[in-house]
Amino acid sequence: MKLAIKKFIYLINDITNLLLSKDKRTNQEKNRRLLIALIIVSIILVISLITNIYLLFIFYLYV
Repeated sequence: MKLAIKKFIYLINDITNLLLSKDKRTNQEKNRRLLIALIIVSIILVISLITNIYLLFIFYLYV
């Protein structure tokens, strides 16, 4: 009887570990995608800032 209960507990533990590792993997993938998106947005903002500074410099230079 005890052996059957232990096997059942080990089986539940294994299933839980598999589910948790999958959740952890998906969270890591989500974090990586968010990081990539933030890097892309920051690059776009820096390019926009440089373009605006350049255009303002040209505008004040010729006015």
